[in-house]
Amino acid sequence: MKFCVFGAGAVGGFVGGMVARSGAEVSLVARGPHLAALRVDGLEVITDGEQFTARVPATDKPRELGPQDVVFMAVKAHGLAAAAQAARPLIGPETVVVSAQNGIPFWYFHAHGGPFDNRALQTVDPGRKIASAIGCERVIGCVITSSNEVVRPGVIRNIGNRVFALGEPDGSSSERLAAVASVMEAAGLRAPTRTDIRNEVWVKIWGNVSFSPMATLAMAKLGPLVEHEDLRHLAIAIMEEVQAVGEAFGVTFRQDIQSRIAATSEVAGHKTSLLQDLERGRPMEVDGITGAIVELGRLAGVSTPMIDLVYALLRSRAREAGLYPETGFDPLGFQVN
Repeated sequence: MKFCVFGAGAVGGFVGGMVARSGAEVSLVARGPHLAALRVDGLEVITDGEQFTARVPATDKPRELGPQDVVFMAVKAHGLAAAAQAARPLIGPETVVVSAQNGIPFWYFHAHGGPFDNRALQTVDPGRKIASAIGCERVIGCVITSSNEVVRPGVIRNIGNRVFALGEPDGSSSERLAAVASVMEAAGLRAPTRTDIRNEVWVKIWGNVSFSPMATLAMAKLGPLVEHEDLRHLAIAIMEEVQAVGEAFGVTFRQDIQSRIAATSEVAGHKTSLLQDLERGRPMEVDGITGAIVELGRLAGVSTPMIDLVYALLRSRAREAGLYPETGFDPLGFQVN
């Protein structure tokens, strides 16, 4: 199987390294100093007390690699439109694209059914550029529970967890789903397959929309957000709004809010990726996560006052830092300049 990771950073690099070690034909798309290090020294992965180096093709020109069997898209939401166009040389007639973004994915309403079937969210995929470039029919959804970091260019450390839940947007148990899961499991990753992958998306969004923006606004790790009563109550209010929006679209939350908070307490020392992006001067995932829930709330007629507030503050902080990738669409309903 030809397995290409597009965006071989912290998550993509970990997946690519593990799959390469298992013997699959892996290639990486990366850029900058990270790419330079991959070409010279290979991809070094540190996990569970062990360390190994995978020497695989790495490039910033996807056309050099040609069509792949699987393209694992590990690009942040705001960079996906450009990445989708750049990835087109990797996509052949039978290519499967594993969509591994935080927040509401661009394919969310593909094969969804109901009045919003095949709708594109403007906070996620303005103008349907991503869906048109990739093709939603190629997509397998992926919800990541895995903490990883780029220690230095070319070196990836897995901090904890390695779960990559996979599912078809139409809920089917397809052969291609089983094949991708098998490759990832053989690599030592956990890749459970789900017939309700959207439910998995929303459980992760609970944290993405509550704790991640709060941590960024408070400049704090996760611990204070659950240990301090005032912040914990704010998180609960946000999570209740997220749940109301999700349930309006038929989502079932099999975990309760208190359990989700307890799970967050177990990783109290974790610094969210959104806060890391702010500190390191990288574009911040604002619209594709928090903004998307605002947009969905408007579509469903569900009020989201606390999310609206946090979203407005988060946008302001990102803009002030020069790290807010504008989409030209404002789900709050205000005019965009």
